[in-house]
Amino acid sequence: MLILHRMNFDTAFGAAITSLFIAKIIGSEVPPVVITALILAVLAIYNFDHLLDAKKIRGIAISGRHRFYQQNFLILALYQIILLMALLVISWFVPAIVVHAGIIIAVISLIYFLLLFIVLPQRFVLKEFIIAAVFSFGLFIGPLAENPIQAISVPVVLLWLEIFLLAIANTLIFSWLDYDSDMSEGHSSLAQILGAKKVQHLSYLLLAILVIIITASLINNALWGDQLIVMVMGLVLFISLSAGKLFEANENMRIIGEAIFLFPLLRLIL
Repeated sequence: MLILHRMNFDTAFGAAITSLFIAKIIGSEVPPVVITALILAVLAIYNFDHLLDAKKIRGIAISGRHRFYQQNFLILALYQIILLMALLVISWFVPAIVVHAGIIIAVISLIYFLLLFIVLPQRFVLKEFIIAAVFSFGLFIGPLAENPIQAISVPVVLLWLEIFLLAIANTLIFSWLDYDSDMSEGHSSLAQILGAKKVQHLSYLLLAILVIIITASLINNALWGDQLIVMVMGLVLFISLSAGKLFEANENMRIIGEAIFLFPLLRLIL
């Protein structure tokens, strides 16, 4: 379980489940091939990010995930090539509109990696925001492919804001938890630039805004069951933020906080 977590399988399958959750809300059908492509894309992006992180660390990494990537670097680099090849093959079977949107996200991701690791390696302050934006937009590509006009509807915009706030709060909270290890390993993050305390307060603010957006969604006739799932996801992040050091010291407990996007599975099966 811990190895799958370190390789971001929980994040990838969480992305797929949340995308299906979004599709159910807006009444859209997402082909299995699109969900498969989403899983491969998330695995490839996160795996590449961790490989670069592990490569730039001098000495033995402090965090379990970075140390895992250091110890298995060549195997995981080969795994990265396999992921990219599989993604290239499956793209032939994915609807054109999804491929075009995927290319745009791929370009944004490439710019992110160039800025983070080459152009502004120690001063890039938008890391967490770009990760959250790319992740949240990626979840909506499949559900909106058949009905793009829904993208500008109020319910969908509010839903995207909720997912984006969950994603940015998630990245900021774990950036805050990793403050000491990132400092020692030389990684850049918003917590390193603004300070851990400010990022903690910002995370609380984002979760408060999430509650406001959920309220607005309910006023806009969103289903209570759907919004309850989103609220639970936000609550888990709030607990992660409040428990702080307990999650920092126990990697198994962090799995719960980092796997919040698996929670919509409850709504899909109930």
